[in-house]
Amino acid sequence: MHSKSSALDKKQLSPLLEFYLCALAFTGAFILREYSTSPWREILRVAMIAIAGFAVWALLRFLRVADERQRRINFRALRFAFVVGLVLSLFGGFVQGFGVLHVSWIGVLGLQLIPWSFGLILYSWRHQ
Repeated sequence: MHSKSSALDKKQLSPLLEFYLCALAFTGAFILREYSTSPWREILRVAMIAIAGFAVWALLRFLRVADERQRRINFRALRFAFVVGLVLSLFGGFVQGFGVLHVSWIGVLGLQLIPWSFGLILYSWRHQ
């Protein structure tokens, strides 16, 4: 059973790694877009759309190869990310009402990706 579980984990590792590399590339393109000139901004915007599409594809591949244990872990991690994202969004909206903080829409992606990642780590660790 252990070898079957580790083979499945290896099969899941590739799409998950691709997803996180896409997130890193998307962040890099987003930062570069802010500091680039007009023609490069449009090229980077198109690249960001392509990177996001590939990230969605990698995430769907990751979820497709998951066994029942991994699906439970993913469900709990997504639930954790939703609650953390909701609390941080509400807090951010409250603070924005005072003019203190402004978060772009792209920040919402990080707001969901980071707690989901922590949830995956936490619940994977708890199930070992």
